[in-house]
Amino acid sequence: MDVFVDSETAPLRSVLVGYPDNFLQVDPEIINETQRQYYFGADAPTPEAVTAQLNGFIEVLVRRGIDVRQLHPLPYLPDQMMTRDIGVVIGDTFVVTTMAARSRRHEWRGYAHLFEHFPEHVKVLFGPEDLVIEGGDVIVDRGKVFVGIGQRTTLAGAAWLMQLVPDFEIVPVNLSGLADGEDVLHLDCSFLPVGDGHALIYPGGMRDIPATLRETYDLIEVTKQEQQMLGTNVLSLAPDCVVSREDSTRINAEMRARGIEVIELPYSEPPKTGGSFRCCTLPLHRAF
Repeated sequence: MDVFVDSETAPLRSVLVGYPDNFLQVDPEIINETQRQYYFGADAPTPEAVTAQLNGFIEVLVRRGIDVRQLHPLPYLPDQMMTRDIGVVIGDTFVVTTMAARSRRHEWRGYAHLFEHFPEHVKVLFGPEDLVIEGGDVIVDRGKVFVGIGQRTTLAGAAWLMQLVPDFEIVPVNLSGLADGEDVLHLDCSFLPVGDGHALIYPGGMRDIPATLRETYDLIEVTKQEQQMLGTNVLSLAPDCVVSREDSTRINAEMRARGIEVIELPYSEPPKTGGSFRCCTLPLHRAF
């Protein structure tokens, strides 16, 4: 199997998707504000609803000819859906990330079986235990690696990553925090490239917007309400095609106005755990 990613929007060939069938079979550790909001109320996500919507998403990927791999189930974990956080491919390097929550630090074992199928030239590296680097904070695009520093990934994590990929320019992005009145769990909850040279952005999610973002992308601003429903967390299948929530009406219209095909899906339940389409996927191979 090929393992290579140097773009957020290049044609998606192979992807690792979460495993929903064991959702909440083990009592969860509440690890983000979204879970705190939903898990104990009448509108809590159920295993049945989460599984149905994730499987509908997977069906779209398969119909598009994408090679879809899933995690092996680990019965001692309450949630294996958010694969984006637990690894990242930068060029031909696969990084097993270090999660902030102790309850998530063993999730990578669900994809360890894939390592034996990687080409020999692919490097597999493990993040040190004494820092945090999560995949939702890492966006690889146009020769750069944007790294969000905020609720999860630390400055030390970004510095460690910089040493691994000298061929890429590392661009730190300081994210707004809960103390600022913003709940931006990862960078991809506030910023994401789409199409050819465009990007979704929630300005309030960043303490400052790096100049390179303004210079590199046509920025499509997202409102706070849209950000709270994870409107930026789409998945690009190709430079001219993304998967997005059906209720992200305005964002979808903005992307279509820029020539991007938008595949709309019902996806209200997985986001109640803290992530949407991008969070539920870990691209293994995007075409050059």
